[in-house]
Amino acid sequence: MPYDATKDPYAGFSGTSVTAASRKLVQIPLADTEIAAGYVKQAWAYCPPDVAGGVGTVRVVAVGNADGEYVDIKLLPGLQPLPAAQLRRVQVTGTTAGVIVYGLQDK
Repeated sequence: MPYDATKDPYAGFSGTSVTAASRKLVQIPLADTEIAAGYVKQAWAYCPPDVAGGVGTVRVVAVGNADGEYVDIKLLPGLQPLPAAQLRRVQVTGTTAGVIVYGLQDK
């Protein structure tokens, strides 16, 4: 069933902001390159419960950081928000195997 604007009370909302609810949710493929679906304004990560040592890592590059300026964020098992930062890259190198990252976008 396709999208139906008549059922969307926010269809005419043209303003977007970093704090507004997102209109689109994407799964971010881990890659050592830019996010193919476009930069995201916020992200969540799922760390499998069976991760070795009980703590996972996701390596990200924020929109304002240079290519080599990544940040390693520690993850407990389960689904959790990442720090409030716009992301342009979620590195496969340095990210724990099995971690899934979701991005929120407006377009």
